[in-house]
Amino acid sequence: MITEADQAGLKEIASLAASHRLRVRIDTVLPLEQATKAHEIGETGRTA
Repeated sequence: MITEADQAGLKEIASLAASHRLRVRIDTVLPLEQATKAHEIGETGRTA
């Protein structure tokens, strides 16, 4: 997820992480040689 950072949003993310309520889902793992592909995937804006 790529978004604009703001203080309130960052504080909320920090709070979720500190309380172990932040969940991360890794969809794809690519080797460094496929960095271009990783950026292409990231630019699609998909979120779970």
